[in-house]
Amino acid sequence: MFQYYQWLPFALKTTLFFVIGMGSVLYTVYFPSSLHRLLCCVGFSVQEIFVEGRKRTDLSGIKRALNLIPQKSLFSLDLPKILNTIERMPWVRSAVIERILPNRVYIRLCEKDPIAVWIGPEQKQYLIDKEGTIIVALNPKDTVKWNKLLKIMGANAPSNVLDLQRALSLLHIKTIHRAVFLRSGRWDVYVDHTLCVKLPEGEVTFGLQRFLALRHKIPKNVKVIDLRSGDSVLMEFDKNGPLPNKEQRDKKEKNEEV
Repeated sequence: MFQYYQWLPFALKTTLFFVIGMGSVLYTVYFPSSLHRLLCCVGFSVQEIFVEGRKRTDLSGIKRALNLIPQKSLFSLDLPKILNTIERMPWVRSAVIERILPNRVYIRLCEKDPIAVWIGPEQKQYLIDKEGTIIVALNPKDTVKWNKLLKIMGANAPSNVLDLQRALSLLHIKTIHRAVFLRSGRWDVYVDHTLCVKLPEGEVTFGLQRFLALRHKIPKNVKVIDLRSGDSVLMEFDKNGPLPNKEQRDKKEKNEEV
């Protein structure tokens, strides 16, 4: 008899917990809005949103992803879905989203950094990040804003621009503003918009180092420098450009003799 009375409270407790647990689950499933309204009433409504690391990401897009209708509880947010939406935004590389009790949402963004402007098919321009992916397409009015970035051309230029950009930064070259990546797998770079330097395939840094070593010896009327042939350097002269100093002296002496 004593054992029976000891067993009874345990059974009642187990039954009570089971009823309360099932009741909570059923209430959540069939009356979710009522539950979230109740949570809002006790202080768990979304009141503040902190966004860290945002420079260019559209803030209105983040708000739309959160879908913060009035009286929305902190626990009603579908964080994986919101995170997926935010990470598909053009400027976002990665993101983190967290609930901070009782009423805050914290979002940390890691944005993409544009390193070049790719002039693609039909002369349309796109911002390219270091991974060679397109960030956004540029409108004609936006091109001036990114005018200081390197302009690249060629179908495979975006996926190869990081090596070129690293070499330019390493050698502190700031006079190259345009480059073309050819099908053969190498770059033609344009110095001061006029001088074309043909770099060897797969040797961007070495080719630019050779160019820097030769630069002070290059005549002013050279329009193409070809560094593809081993140790030799081929030059193509601009017939309509200014003559080198020696040619100017020879021409002057010839005119004086006449």
